[in-house]
Amino acid sequence: MISLETPVGEIAKTHFQTVKVFDDYQIDFCCGGKESLERVCQEKSLNPGELISRLEEAIQQPTNAPNFDSMELVDLIQYIINTHHSFVRETIPLLSRMLDKIEEVHGERHPEIIEVNAHFKESAGQLTMHMQKEEIVLFPLIEKLSQLKRETKTITISNNASVNNPINAMMQEHENEGARFEEIARLTQNYTIPQDACNTYRAAYETLHSFEKDLHRHIHLENNILFPKAALLEQEVVKKN
Repeated sequence: MISLETPVGEIAKTHFQTVKVFDDYQIDFCCGGKESLERVCQEKSLNPGELISRLEEAIQQPTNAPNFDSMELVDLIQYIINTHHSFVRETIPLLSRMLDKIEEVHGERHPEIIEVNAHFKESAGQLTMHMQKEEIVLFPLIEKLSQLKRETKTITISNNASVNNPINAMMQEHENEGARFEEIARLTQNYTIPQDACNTYRAAYETLHSFEKDLHRHIHLENNILFPKAALLEQEVVKKN
């Protein structure tokens, strides 16, 4: 049974099927994963019984999703790169072209698309740099910690070299992009397609919405599973001077 005291990120971590329900209710289970279900219901004026019922119904549904919480960290890192980093890199050029086109054609009648396009361009640049930092700095550091544990070795490092430093930086960047997409959702009235929208307009909004959903899952896997486990792993294998 789901308790109102349970953090939403914990629910998503234990039962990945529930992320679709959180999406439906626009509940932040990634950056805001530490919020309890009760607090979220209060903030959004939701019926707790109805939400718990929807979540428990989702848990009963079969899923093909891996058990992310039981994955080895090196495998989880590879999954994030292959699934989410690849999706972001592949989708950015497509979305940029579509948003440029609908801004050119529809920007006068729908000025909000100009702001949406500007926000997405900024997010695309920031996410590209963010993923590079993860792949070049943070992920190899976590993999090194995993190797040390497998080999039952320990090392000594200074506090400045702690894995928590890049983790904290990445989490702040997650917050920034989460807030940016909240603004995009607001500007688009939660990706509502205008009546006069052409096929490109429709495809752009649908793809943008899919991009946001993927970003939520991407951030959830890092904030609520990978990063906390990496911090605990460091405590096992590192002696700080």
